[in-house]
Amino acid sequence: MIRTAFSIAALLIGQAATAGVPYPAPVPSATPNVPVYVGNLATGFSVESRPLGVDPDGRATWLLIAHFHDAQNRPTSILANSDLSWVSDRGHVQWQSRMRYNAPAAIVTTDRDGIVNAKITANEPQFGSVRVSTDTRTWKTPRVVARALGPHMVQIGWFPRATAPVRVWRSIAGSAATPVAALPAGASTYRDAAVRPNRRYRYEVRIGTSKPVDVSGVATPADLPTTSLSMAAGKGMWLYFSLNPVDDNYYGKLDPAKIADRAAKAGLHYVELRTAYGAFWQAPPKVKPTIDAIIDDLAARGVLTMGWSVPREATFEDLSASVRSAGYRTAKGTPVHGIAIDLERGSDFLGDDPHGLAALWMYEKYLREALGPHSLIVATVEDPSFEHLDESKYPFREIAKYADVLQPMAYWRMMRRTPTTPALVEQLMIKSATMLRAASGRTLPISIGGQTGAEGRLGYPPGDEIAASLDGAKSAGAIGVCFFDWNGTQAYQWSALASSPWPVR
Repeated sequence: MIRTAFSIAALLIGQAATAGVPYPAPVPSATPNVPVYVGNLATGFSVESRPLGVDPDGRATWLLIAHFHDAQNRPTSILANSDLSWVSDRGHVQWQSRMRYNAPAAIVTTDRDGIVNAKITANEPQFGSVRVSTDTRTWKTPRVVARALGPHMVQIGWFPRATAPVRVWRSIAGSAATPVAALPAGASTYRDAAVRPNRRYRYEVRIGTSKPVDVSGVATPADLPTTSLSMAAGKGMWLYFSLNPVDDNYYGKLDPAKIADRAAKAGLHYVELRTAYGAFWQAPPKVKPTIDAIIDDLAARGVLTMGWSVPREATFEDLSASVRSAGYRTAKGTPVHGIAIDLERGSDFLGDDPHGLAALWMYEKYLREALGPHSLIVATVEDPSFEHLDESKYPFREIAKYADVLQPMAYWRMMRRTPTTPALVEQLMIKSATMLRAASGRTLPISIGGQTGAEGRLGYPPGDEIAASLDGAKSAGAIGVCFFDWNGTQAYQWSALASSPWPVR
């Protein structure tokens, strides 16, 4: 599954240098899983506590950041192989991708007012625990907020969760406010999907008999260009990168011209480029020139770029990163073409609580409503045949309602314990597509998620299995195959791809 590579990348953690200041050379570790330092060895740590305010989901959000120090109490950084646990007595805790806040971090969210406590334990290095607390009643931040999620949706949130009925009014360009929602007690958010692109709205929220709260100046962005199914056809490849300089796939090591040349020679029609991991936007200003060059150079060679997002929660902030991916343009104006949403279960992704299965399809529903009907959404789903999944374990039918293309992760060598052959691989691709159509209850186009990497005990697929996966996908009526992933693809596999054409009309 894609989760294997994601988990490895997520465990590589550290504290980035100040913008514009290069990293000093990290001190290598001779022992696996021992921290890799920039600076002196750490002897302890502290925790920064920072209220982030109320979000459009109606939750109070509290940021915790761990900072390491050496024996002289000077800051030091760990770029890999540290491990911290984050526990809170109220609300939900989500660890953050370790480069999002340039240090190990977590965000605590709650919909209840009052004191929130957290315990942070450094397991590696073993520095014990630090306890911190906050009181949301003392925060000097707005308690009713409204923000555009996309061209076709505005989300309004209020904190704490309402104990009385809620009414919401909307107006535009100074016109009189009209009622748009009447919600029961217990509500904390409202998604307004009746808005239009490129407009500025004003909202009033009244909870019970309290005075209405005014939120003005909520601007929706311009609509996205219409995308077509053909953009997800043919041969594709997933490409992800890291912001951590000790990683093999560090963005600073990417060569856009070579990437474009290799994609063109292999006959790729598109590349799925990951720009969001949960709410973490992976193309900040220092990374944008490299990412723009990849997209621009691919386009110059006739290869499209599709956005790729990895959801972690069906929340406003997470969805916003996916919307941003779908609407990304380079500084030269080259757009991405649609968005692939990696809908996976597990504690690192969606589906890690009793409501997780619903979150898998709700995320896509909200995204569809925010983007509108003309934006290409590829739903990257778990494979029903390889993982023995039905609707009780994975909501294929609900996901299919909001997708344009289904993309099963049919990583044949990762999922098997016994040897594979080209003939077997071809049969497995046909079975994957057949079972997915049955599970989804729709005849949506299918783009098989193929494997080039060494995930699984069987290692890298040989070239004849790569060719067989393409043949099997064609026999199954799939519109193409997208391979996971660029970083693990070997030279002989690139040759096999180049020798297996899939023309796109």
